[in-house]
Amino acid sequence: MPRKLLRPLAAVAVVLAAGAAWWWSQADGARAPAPAATASALPPAAIADASTGSGAPSSGSVHAPDPLLTPNLLRIFEQMLNDSQARDKEGLMAEMRAKIDKYVPPEWRVRALGLLERYIDYRNALEALPAANIGDPAGLRRVLDARAGIRSRYFAPEEVEGLFGAEEKFDRFSVERLEIERNANLTAQQKRQALAKTEETWLTPEQRADRAASVAQLAVGEQTAALEARGASPQERFEERSRQYGYEAAQRLATLDQQEQDWQSRLSRYAAADEATRAQLQAELFTPQEALRLQAALEMRAAGEKKKAATPP
Repeated sequence: MPRKLLRPLAAVAVVLAAGAAWWWSQADGARAPAPAATASALPPAAIADASTGSGAPSSGSVHAPDPLLTPNLLRIFEQMLNDSQARDKEGLMAEMRAKIDKYVPPEWRVRALGLLERYIDYRNALEALPAANIGDPAGLRRVLDARAGIRSRYFAPEEVEGLFGAEEKFDRFSVERLEIERNANLTAQQKRQALAKTEETWLTPEQRADRAASVAQLAVGEQTAALEARGASPQERFEERSRQYGYEAAQRLATLDQQEQDWQSRLSRYAAADEATRAQLQAELFTPQEALRLQAALEMRAAGEKKKAATPP
């Protein structure tokens, strides 16, 4: 496939990567859509609900969700395009017509090909997007607005919502969250309130649940680090965790603590051994699956000790 046909996706990824990278760097867990992920064919169970047509944009009213118009269709398009060796659009579309039946039911063939051709044109048009960077929320918002304008030229409103809606909402949330976090005029309480409102506005219930679970996981990690730093006993750990997360959660965390201590103890024995005895210790102390982690674990431990030694008391 010619490089030019791949470049537009890289251009739009400036916004997506910026939002997603910033999102994950904050240790939050809402999941951004993955427009270029590998996908299987669309589910046959939805065939009965599909309608046929030319695939051209229309302004008709929308009565029910169209089973063809989902982000999964874009993932299929990306898989098809990334596998292509065509050198121009004419050759590309010929190739797509030959392989489309492997990905969508026959009832959707005409519509899917029409959407795919417009999707290719849309990707090429994305080359006009202005440059943006994670340090410029206003610039990111302008890119999103420009991208939305390009989409509206190639797709009807119901197509935009079905194909790009989840991705758009996540990107808008990411930019608004970045703006709030960087607003020096807001107090910490005002930021929390603004973030909660933004989350409610843009994220789906599933994304909000994922985010809450990830934030809770981060809090557990921070608490564990604090407990270790002050040398808390197992009983102290259990009592504090029980108060904060409940008895059952505290039990599960205590089990994880014991497993981690056991792993670290075995790792210490292995690290202290000379090369002549390590092979024997590896067989005695570790399962085959654990043995695969040994080298990485030793490197992480060495890096942690080096960082600790470099940190002033």
